[in-house]
Amino acid sequence: MTARSKESGLKYATNILQDQCQSVLIFWLGFRPLKMEELTELLSDVPKEELVSKLHALQNLRVVNPICDKADCYSLTEDGDQLRRLMISVSVWGVQQQDENADRQSMFVIEPELDASIKDLVKYR
Repeated sequence: MTARSKESGLKYATNILQDQCQSVLIFWLGFRPLKMEELTELLSDVPKEELVSKLHALQNLRVVNPICDKADCYSLTEDGDQLRRLMISVSVWGVQQQDENADRQSMFVIEPELDASIKDLVKYR
């Protein structure tokens, strides 16, 4: 039996999301499974060693599937997908609040299509 952590659920989630690289990985992997080459293209400012380390951390947290699929792609688990949807909702809410506080009209938030090519995803970045 494992000892229960006294850390709150909110703290647990924010620890994951405060890591910018992990948040960005969750965002991109929510579109579709991606190969390491595609992830390195999308996160071109992150060294590959750090990217691998962050993927392993997310795998240990059960956010990213622990093994790649047959096409050698990384993907989100069901829990990872739920976290991503919450992350997107909070992000949209934050933008709307920033705009309201600055007396600006909020822009629509548009994501690329789920079947977007890596070229289109890089443009969106």
